[in-house]
Amino acid sequence: MAVIITVQGSSGSGKTTLIEQVILRLTARGLRVGVVKHAHEGFDLDQRGKDSHRIWEAGAHAVLVAAPQELFVRQRCTWSRLSELLGLLPQELDCMFIEGFTHSVAAIDVPVAVQVEIAQEGVRLNGQPVRGDRASAAVEAAVMGRLNHDRVAVESRAGHHGRR
Repeated sequence: MAVIITVQGSSGSGKTTLIEQVILRLTARGLRVGVVKHAHEGFDLDQRGKDSHRIWEAGAHAVLVAAPQELFVRQRCTWSRLSELLGLLPQELDCMFIEGFTHSVAAIDVPVAVQVEIAQEGVRLNGQPVRGDRASAAVEAAVMGRLNHDRVAVESRAGHHGRR
């Protein structure tokens, strides 16, 4: 299972900037990273006038646009649990950031490994203060520590099964 990292803070506090910095660090290590971002209002990633946008505006329930190296899926839906959204991301991800979703994270039914809170007073990582200029390195270290812990636990379980 992917390492779950929650990032909480008010609008404009630097959540996206921190996530961006950590993603650069983790992908440089070869990790696959996903992000689930909360939008308080509706949003439009599509471009007006493009075929996909015209099809959406016509009332399509779902639109998938595929290019050789990426795809974009847009669908009309309602969701009630954050775990439903996490289930939409590829299963081969090493870690997933959850940006926002303050109330949903409190009731999340999947384990959160790393918690980041950004406020005027500074950054807190798993409840401990971290200097702002060290935050991305500290989050990277926490994620890598959790990935290594999980890898050792899986290898240990596999070793126990092989001795029976």
